[in-house]
Amino acid sequence: MTMATKHIAVIFFSAVCLLVSAWSSGAGAQEKTNTDQSVVMQVIRQHIEKNSQWAPDAVRIEFLHSLPVLSGLTGKVSFRVESRSREEYIGDTIFKLRILQNNVFLKEESVRVRIEVLQDFVVSANSLGRNAVLSADDLSVQSKWVRAIPLNVLHSTDDAIGKALASTVRPGMSITRNMLRDIPAVQRGKRVQVVLDNGMMTMVMNGLAEEDGAEDAMVRVRNLSSNKVIYARVVGQGRVQIDF
Repeated sequence: MTMATKHIAVIFFSAVCLLVSAWSSGAGAQEKTNTDQSVVMQVIRQHIEKNSQWAPDAVRIEFLHSLPVLSGLTGKVSFRVESRSREEYIGDTIFKLRILQNNVFLKEESVRVRIEVLQDFVVSANSLGRNAVLSADDLSVQSKWVRAIPLNVLHSTDDAIGKALASTVRPGMSITRNMLRDIPAVQRGKRVQVVLDNGMMTMVMNGLAEEDGAEDAMVRVRNLSSNKVIYARVVGQGRVQIDF
């Protein structure tokens, strides 16, 4: 296991004296277990916050099973938390908790946790049809707790504004990248300005695009005067140029 996937979280148990004092004074078994579990939970939380890419206030952690009991330990107690290879720190996962007493390995326990992350998702504010061009009024952002990040998800409306929908959507429906398509600068069946430029003289005439085209693409354009089809380079929205 590499250092990138394993973080050594050593906590010198400064409160162990208080714990030993509480135990020796006759504290109940349930009280000791609760104290031990809170220490384990703190160690695991610190490891997750230290190593995950998520902001601490955007993470919530649920411990799925009973936690190790540390009763009876004396002296200097420390812990080492080991994560799985390529740990993503989201969803259900397992951490290995290595317990050391006076710097001597004592035992290893498995701690199962569920990590949920608060993420922003772009959703539709209205019912929209296929080929609708999205504006700021058509979109909103919702925050959701998730156990996995969906593919092609959008976190900002800036990634969707000005693009066309490839399918119809309902209000509140998540918008993903594969639901969007770029609007070509030149669209088939639409009028375009045809610029003829030889470096000394520039002429502009109207044409009809025979195919879609992004900027810098070569497209077929029909000359509306002569009805001839020519090839021109897309240089802007609704604008093509013939270099000669």
